[in-house]
Amino acid sequence: MLRITTIQEDESNIKVRLYGHFTEEYIAEVERTLANGDTMRTVALDLANVTFVDRKGMIFLCTALCRKISIENIPSYVLRWIQQELSCRPTECVRQNSDSNHK
Repeated sequence: MLRITTIQEDESNIKVRLYGHFTEEYIAEVERTLANGDTMRTVALDLANVTFVDRKGMIFLCTALCRKISIENIPSYVLRWIQQELSCRPTECVRQNSDSNHK
């Protein structure tokens, strides 16, 4: 189970806090929550209370980093996994960023 809360820190910053297990079934909901922040705001994901991330959740987090979404309070095992994913596929961020620049 995953709980999602959104906190507006100030006029230009929104923090999305995740609590629990971040699995494939919650990715669309997290994506919708992130999309609710308009383009004039900075959005950050806070993972301080995430206790489990599955493979699809990890891929989402890597993609979020590539999209320049800040991720805060990353559990150490998640951080190591992200570093491994990005070292194995460094061109993913380049491709993701160039795709978003052409929209």
